[in-house]
Amino acid sequence: MARFNFIEFYYSSKHTPADKYKCDNANVMRLLKSLEAKGVESIAIDMAEVADPFKQYHKASSGPASEFRPVFGEVRGSDYKEYFGKTIPALCCYPEKRVRAPVEVFPRGDKKLGRFYLIEEWLENYIGELEGRPETDEAR
Repeated sequence: MARFNFIEFYYSSKHTPADKYKCDNANVMRLLKSLEAKGVESIAIDMAEVADPFKQYHKASSGPASEFRPVFGEVRGSDYKEYFGKTIPALCCYPEKRVRAPVEVFPRGDKKLGRFYLIEEWLENYIGELEGRPETDEAR
């Protein structure tokens, strides 16, 4: 797993995440605090009142290499304004704060796992890696 030193979490205090992309925003906030204790800077951005999240959406959906891109381009028949950081929270991972585009974004489809790799799962695995715990069979 790559080393990330800056993470952005886009969520909504007014929207419930879609079941397909399950995410407990409060738990993610706790996990981010755990990462900060390990030297990983993070920021949580409430998108509830953001009318046009195009800048954030574009950065998250076009920055990473194709195998690390999020699910946002997979949502059909919906405008990104309705789901980015709202019904689909987003976690953008950067090697450093000054880097403009994220290297990885969650949730995303994962061919190796054969399913979606969700935000909380990745955070738990990354914290484990930073603590020196061995990866599970499904962890990447």
